[in-house]
Amino acid sequence: MAALHMHCGRIANRIDNRLTSQRVLIVAGRGTLSQRAYSVGCGQRKLVQCPSNGGCKIRPHPLDWHEPRQRNEEATMTVPVLRLKGTPREIGRQHGEQVPNLIKDNLRFYMNLWQHMGGVSREKILTDVEAFVSFIEQLDPDLIEEMSGVAEGAGLEFREIAALNARTELTFSCLPNTLKESTAGGCTSFGLLPEATQNGHVIIGQNWDWRTEARDTCVILQIEQSDKPNIVMHAEAGTIGHRGINSVGMGVCINYIRSEADDFRPGVPFLIKLRGILNSSRMSLALKMLMTYVGPNSMNMVIGHQGGEVIDVENLPNDLLFVYPQNGILTHANHFESPMLPVRDTGKGTLADTIFRSRRLRRLLEARRGTLNVETIRESLCDHFSYPDSICRHPDEACATIDQWQTLASIILDLTEMTLRYTEGPACTGPYHVARLP
Repeated sequence: MAALHMHCGRIANRIDNRLTSQRVLIVAGRGTLSQRAYSVGCGQRKLVQCPSNGGCKIRPHPLDWHEPRQRNEEATMTVPVLRLKGTPREIGRQHGEQVPNLIKDNLRFYMNLWQHMGGVSREKILTDVEAFVSFIEQLDPDLIEEMSGVAEGAGLEFREIAALNARTELTFSCLPNTLKESTAGGCTSFGLLPEATQNGHVIIGQNWDWRTEARDTCVILQIEQSDKPNIVMHAEAGTIGHRGINSVGMGVCINYIRSEADDFRPGVPFLIKLRGILNSSRMSLALKMLMTYVGPNSMNMVIGHQGGEVIDVENLPNDLLFVYPQNGILTHANHFESPMLPVRDTGKGTLADTIFRSRRLRRLLEARRGTLNVETIRESLCDHFSYPDSICRHPDEACATIDQWQTLASIILDLTEMTLRYTEGPACTGPYHVARLP
């Protein structure tokens, strides 16, 4: 038996370099002799079986490993791609006219969610959102015009579209006591500087985790503006700001975070700030906008520029904190990472998996540093450690449908080539579709 242990150990060492993204178990008959754990991408977990004759072979692991679907590069795209141009009102109206039912489905989802989470009525939501309108107008009156156009095109009330664009604040601030009683998940994001990527590109991205019921309300917005940068965004139907890229090579991704300083207060909604970033012609103006309109609540943004810069902005109700890449790599999940945090982090209490997701993604990316491209980034974003509460998140079937979370889309933004890649579902299901600027 000792000799068999040594033989299996030698076999494991020989396969070590070939299976660095898989798990390998060394077994003989029914007894496990030794185990070697490797960083887990979306690859199949394996067993190395050592029969009594001393020969070892690899076979699929029979345990609870979750194999990705085979990627089909010719798969039909189901997320609508909207080409929008003209005045702000015209851009909004085209948005509303092209996907009115999807916008209504999205509104219905959020109204049901707010009722489920806190028993909040539709009328209270529409009354509460009125407090945000003047702040949006102060930031940029064109955004009020665009939201008005969306409402007209979809046949909805302006306040309903405003509620969709303030959904972060209405969900996590108007209902401050409900998240602790609700199953929750959150996004995992990253930023890569040229020294970390295979081709010297600046790349940011994320797995966007949100409630499973929202999975069919996504749209791609290609916005051609006359006096601001053009934009391509992966957004929710009816919203005018989200993760995306603009025509000066600047992009943004997002994470939920929460502190004890968060409560209901009006201000510029988070999704509107994302549009403000993408409407900016240079990074300094985007950062100035964020510092001018601090708050109203905590959220996190990964902002990158093709000129070779990535900055993480942790937005508090009354301040901004900044986190920078280390060795060309930045990762973030759903807890504050700045050592300067002046208040208690309360979000991690409802999102325990955030504690490992950010650091784990960093390790997975660092292991591929210098060879990082779309495919190797995808391998990291497909990680299933602690399934289903993993970087590549899947619904927890033990929860009620409305409380299930999953990765709704995996997003890779190449700011150098100015492309937005996205999946329709968890990263492991693929393929990545490509959206470009108008």
